[in-house]
Amino acid sequence: MTVPRRGHPAGGEMRAEQSGPVPGSPCWVELATGDPGRSAEFYHHVLGWEYQWCQDQSGQPYALAMLGDEPVAGFRPQPGVVRDWTPYLATGALSDAAGRVDRLGGALLESWAHVVPGVGAKALVDDPGGATVGLLEPAPDWAFTAGVPGALVWLEFVTHRAHQADRFYAGLFGYHQRQFGDGNTVDYMVYTAGGDSVLGRVRMAAGTPADVPPRWIAHFAVDPDLGFDETLHRARAAGARLRFRPYASTLGKVAVLSDPLDTRFAIIDPSLASDWDYRSAADDPYDD
Repeated sequence: MTVPRRGHPAGGEMRAEQSGPVPGSPCWVELATGDPGRSAEFYHHVLGWEYQWCQDQSGQPYALAMLGDEPVAGFRPQPGVVRDWTPYLATGALSDAAGRVDRLGGALLESWAHVVPGVGAKALVDDPGGATVGLLEPAPDWAFTAGVPGALVWLEFVTHRAHQADRFYAGLFGYHQRQFGDGNTVDYMVYTAGGDSVLGRVRMAAGTPADVPPRWIAHFAVDPDLGFDETLHRARAAGARLRFRPYASTLGKVAVLSDPLDTRFAIIDPSLASDWDYRSAADDPYDD
């Protein structure tokens, strides 16, 4: 997603290249929501998104979240509560990637690809630890903007089964992996693809109940004209719940929230980055 700098996990921007995304890089992010209208209104208020509605190949409604004319996310209707945003990782051949998932001990959750115009053919899989993630074979006219205010800038994957996750995702995408903690008290592994850092894998904090499931935390950058505090205020005024105290890191100041439909996400202000003082979404030991 981003290029490492000054020994820190990430920095810079992610942009779609003409040749397509690097395999294993986040190339789409999607919210499955029981109330697309309410979700759209919330993220418009907090991140400034507008929406273009289309239909997928089965005729179901699908929303493209836009910053100006640049797509930054997708919304699809799904009944019930969805705890996390779903990241989609790029692959040049969806069928080949699905086969590797099976051989590596994961599970394909859909028997056919879900095709969205302008996005591509995508499928959901579970890794061996039960975390759901998306695979996407981008369409020829695929476009996705990240690494800018109002868009995705970082992903954290939080799991009890850190070593199992490292083996699975390295086998699936050939990630290089670099430890930014001590591997014991602090276990924060950054995965890189094509020379760029693409996500951080976090082992859940000691004492986290064993039945807390793994989670993906999508981090969206605040508008610098609003700043961190005002964005957090807007999110809470619009119905978001602050899950625990905001923290500072080398990536920026972060607040992890639940939106009005109880889906986790984070806002981050890269301008408030500090020296490494480890905190992460792993310190949220709850599944509520």
